[in-house]
Parts: sequence; C-alpha cells; structure tokens
Amino acid sequence: MAARLVFPILLVLLVGGSHAALASVEETCANATKGSNREDLDGFCVTTLQAAPGSATADTHGLAVIATNLTLANYTAAVATIKDLQRQGGWSDDQQAALATCRQRYIEALNVVHSAVHALATRRKQAYVADMGAVRRAATDCDDALANIPAAAAADNNKDSPMRKVNGDAEDLTTVAMLIVMLL
Repeated sequence: MAARLVFPILLVLLVGGSHAALASVEETCANATKGSNREDLDGFCVTTLQAAPGSATADTHGLAVIATNLTLANYTAAVATIKDLQRQGGWSDDQQAALATCRQRYIEALNVVHSAVHALATRRKQAYVADMGAVRRAATDCDDALANIPAAAAADNNKDSPMRKVNGDAEDLTTVAMLIVMLL
C-alpha cells in the first residue's frame, strides 16, 4: 500500500518540479523585459542565454545565476580589453586617463559582482539589485570618461571610442541579469 502511494507522489513532484525548469529562455526573457523600459533587450537576452550551457534546462533562478556568471566573465574580459588598449599605446594623455578610469571602474565592479553572486545564492533580491546597479555603472562611467575627452584629442588619434561595444554589452548583460532576478 505504501509503495502505491509513493509512486504517485513522486510523479507529482517530478512533473510539478519540472514545470519551473521547463520555462523556456524565450519565456523568461519575455517576462523579464515586458513592462520594463528595456523591452529592446528581449532578443539580446534570448541569444545570450541560449548560448550558455545549461540554460535549456534551467529554471528562472538558474537563468539568473547564468546571467550573473556571464556578467562576471564579461567584466573580466572588459578589464583584459582595457589592458590591451593601454599596452597598444598611441593614446593622447586624455585618452590614457579615460582608459585608466575605465579599468579602475571595471575592477571595482568585479568586486561587487562577487557580492551580487552571494546575494543571489542567499536569495536576497534587493541586495542583488543594488549590487548589480553599482556594477552596471562601471560601463556607463567608462562611456562617460571616454565621451568627455576633448574633441581635438580624439580627432588627433582618429579613433572612435574603443570601448563602445564592450560597455554596451556590459550594461545590457547586467540589466538582463537584474531583470531576471526581479522575476524571482
């Protein structure tokens, strides 16, 4: 008799528990961006998360973890990009100062991402959102530093902002992670 009760209970747990895992990346991204002022990130969210291992079977919390880990990797790569740009040389003093600001802000952001990872692991949503808001500011601060270079200095080197795409991707990825966490 007990064995007859255990099987239906396990079946309900398996089917009921897997429903959350079956929420697709597309559905999660649509729900995360819907009603936000960043509905334009839906496609970015889908393509970015679908490329990540484990996303096809992850529930919403799992997708938040994946997005946060992708943010960590992205910001680490941004620091490496900035170091490479600094090594290349040929920058005006103003551009060198802007790149130094970018590097400092991204390094600071990496420390805060680790705090956000802990907040997510302990399911402290507000702490996570506050941390990731600070993380996202690294990209905007870098953009601002590069945008504030006098036009003559930028024209001398005939270079557009070398960090525009890096900063844009960093900001978008951080925003996606925050929006997914808001679904939890």
